[in-house]
Amino acid sequence: MKYEIVYSKRGSLSITVSADNKVTLRCPIGYSRERADRFLSEKSAWINRTVARNEKRLVANSEIISYEKILINGVRFPLYIGCSIREITNNGVFVKSINDIKRLFTDAFAAIFIERLKEISRRTGLNFRSVQIKGYKSRWGCCDGANNLSFNYKLFMLPNHIQYYIIIHELCHTAQHNHSESFWRLVEKFAPDYRRVKKELRGYDFLTSLY
Repeated sequence: MKYEIVYSKRGSLSITVSADNKVTLRCPIGYSRERADRFLSEKSAWINRTVARNEKRLVANSEIISYEKILINGVRFPLYIGCSIREITNNGVFVKSINDIKRLFTDAFAAIFIERLKEISRRTGLNFRSVQIKGYKSRWGCCDGANNLSFNYKLFMLPNHIQYYIIIHELCHTAQHNHSESFWRLVEKFAPDYRRVKKELRGYDFLTSLY
């Protein structure tokens, strides 16, 4: 099994399998390769299940991964690259290059998204300081210690109910800067079906490494 080892000052082992099936083992400094191989062998059943699930998702989304289509609010549209224009129409998304997608999606959807964020903030009483739209490669959003929120523009590609979960998740961090039981209880208060939606979101993780 091919995998990458990342050594750091930590006391335990951790295995992650990315959306494109890159296996990473994080372990304490000085941990031997032999012990790492043995640990991975013990976890091989879980790794194989995860890899198989990811492969199924990658096949199902092959048109998006190959840039033939693109998602807008969970709906697939044709993606045309190499055009003289940059716009979104009912017929598809037209760009000069892949690099145009961030600006195009931000210009088209950021203002609407931020208004939705503000409305949900008012309704829940979870207040934030500022908001930015960024181009993250491994996350959907974040909340810093001063309650400044940042969101990945690629979430505009997700269905609205998943966007709502991400908004609630980050707003709840303004009250709980952790992933404790208290945090998840707060999430559940405003998104009772968050477990199902959180699981559904994993099916879109491949988007964060695109564009």
